[in-house]
Amino acid sequence: MGSIPVIELDQLDSNKRGQTYGEAAGNTIKNLLEIYKELFFKNTGLTLNKILPMLDPYIVKAKTFAPDLIDEIQGIATGANLSFKEIFAINARSEILFDLNIFTDECSTLVALPGATKNNSTILAQNWDWNREIESCQVILKIAQRENIPSIVTFTEAGQLAKIGMNSAGIGLVVNTLSADRAMVGIPWIFISRRILESSRLTQAMGSLLDSPKGHSMNFLIAHEDGEAVDIETSCIENNIIFPQKNTLAHTNHYIQPCIGFKDTRKGHHNPAPSTYCRLNRITKLLTQMDGKLEIKSIQNILKDHFDHPFSVCLHDSDEFIPITQASKTCLSIVMDLSQKIIFYTKGNPCQNHVESFEFI
Repeated sequence: MGSIPVIELDQLDSNKRGQTYGEAAGNTIKNLLEIYKELFFKNTGLTLNKILPMLDPYIVKAKTFAPDLIDEIQGIATGANLSFKEIFAINARSEILFDLNIFTDECSTLVALPGATKNNSTILAQNWDWNREIESCQVILKIAQRENIPSIVTFTEAGQLAKIGMNSAGIGLVVNTLSADRAMVGIPWIFISRRILESSRLTQAMGSLLDSPKGHSMNFLIAHEDGEAVDIETSCIENNIIFPQKNTLAHTNHYIQPCIGFKDTRKGHHNPAPSTYCRLNRITKLLTQMDGKLEIKSIQNILKDHFDHPFSVCLHDSDEFIPITQASKTCLSIVMDLSQKIIFYTKGNPCQNHVESFEFI
């Protein structure tokens, strides 16, 4: 497997920053858009031309929330020679797919705080699980510091504003998809992820998340290098705030806290392989067994775990069990030592591919 390309963005102007991004990743963005055109049609029955006008209310919400990021998307579109709405669709892919009752298991996340870790570091980790074709469409964005906004490293899909990552203020973010029975027009979660990563304080990151109308249900696990973490389960109705009761916490693709005012549709919807429950139990068990001795290597081993393969923490192709439109695999495995400011990652399944590192300087 080849490494994930790194794109450095040091422009102060949002539009120019986006244009540089679009020029650098143009071909990959176009490839990703073609993949999503097919996924959108297979799952919704709608062509992209039918979907794009439906995005207008989401664009209005996003522009109110983050006008600078709308400018950045316009710049990406210019640089990649695509339309604004095509780039916006890539950033709103979850809102397009999942709010139309498309179910797939996507991602296992965990945090280990000082006391649980061998060297008293704060370690945040994730297996990002998604469509196999999108594995080749990833980029790493290294966004320079701007005034009071810390510098950022984020792993995401080409053309997206952000997803998983950390910043120079010691804040890190990993995410999981959730499913609720209520949906409304709101801000695409990719915008919220970017705002979290632009935060210099944990409280500020939480505020960006809690004070925003959501367009899709997500779980955000946020940690700080000084040994604190918070997990926030979101829906368009309410947010559940979970602090680690001990020194570790894990999350997968179902709500851990009781849902008030809405239902977790993963619990009631027919799913031939609901791996989210076993994955959460398995990660929690392994974290508990190694409490006080956790380090980068042991957490990488958790992310390689193959119990109940292919529906394991290290998720493999499962087309023979579930429809291909709902099948996911691990496309990225990432372990971030927030205290040491170093990231270890593997493109694809961590059991098969080599580990690379990225030192945050």
